[in-house]
Amino acid sequence: MSQANPKDGILLAGVPLSVTNPGKVFWVNNSGVIPDNGVGGSDLSSRGTYLRPFATIDYAVGKCTASRGDVIMLMPGHAENVATNGAIEADVAGVAIVGLGSGSLTPKISATAAAGAVKVTAANVSLFNIQFEANFADCTNLLNLSDVGADYCGVFNCKFTEAGTDLNFLRALRVNTTADYLTVDNCTFVGSDASNDNCIAALGTHIGFVITNNRFAFLTAQTAGEGQIEVATKITDTFVAHNHFYSATAAVDNAFVTMAGTANTGWAAHNFLKSVDLDADAANFLGAFDVTGLGCFENYAVADADGNGVNFLTDDNLT
Repeated sequence: MSQANPKDGILLAGVPLSVTNPGKVFWVNNSGVIPDNGVGGSDLSSRGTYLRPFATIDYAVGKCTASRGDVIMLMPGHAENVATNGAIEADVAGVAIVGLGSGSLTPKISATAAAGAVKVTAANVSLFNIQFEANFADCTNLLNLSDVGADYCGVFNCKFTEAGTDLNFLRALRVNTTADYLTVDNCTFVGSDASNDNCIAALGTHIGFVITNNRFAFLTAQTAGEGQIEVATKITDTFVAHNHFYSATAAVDNAFVTMAGTANTGWAAHNFLKSVDLDADAANFLGAFDVTGLGCFENYAVADADGNGVNFLTDDNLT
């Protein structure tokens, strides 16, 4: 099921993984679709192999060894519900949790209560190709990085979504006070409720965030007027680049990025903003993309239904 690739590292079921994850591989599947000669997932009678997978992610995490570089593979169609904060907890350092499958077969974790969230409490945890879904009204968080121990978390090619009307998240990804060096790359955040607050909420002072190649969209006008990315205190050595933002809020101010304080450092480059605020000008977008302290390069915005984006740091006319 695996093979070495001198360029891409380790290839597991067609998914290249960096050789920084050379440990044991555990499989998880509760989809009902099982491999030839395999059995359904079980935490009681299986060993976590491809043919005898575990049934739940949290049980598989408990079988991992810290800092060995273990990998948990989620088979296509795997789905779990979380009703409390930490019902699934990544509390073993250096573990990668990798979802296989695409579209409707992407492994899904659904929050079925307001407090339902996946919690990360260990360092160097990576999450690949997983859908985090709000399936309850006003879910506080879908993915929650703890205060202590959750440094160097990586979230790659994941989706943060909502199950339907009034089944929504307040914050999709919460980063608590002292979790640093977060990477969020090639992820999609989609909210459709007026109560959506943030896609990424960083609650304290942080360092070393990399937020790149993501898509952020609030499809309904917001009542709170908070940023899709919001940093409560300050952030240093951060990189925000190649992201696409959309907001259906009538007034664009504060809609996209809000970084408190004046001591922030880093770069914001090649980001693209779309608003329905047809009266917006450069000053409005500067308020909506508040990255005070960061060096800005080639960030574009458009406030017209079919207009071309312009560099809003230098252009006064956006419509």
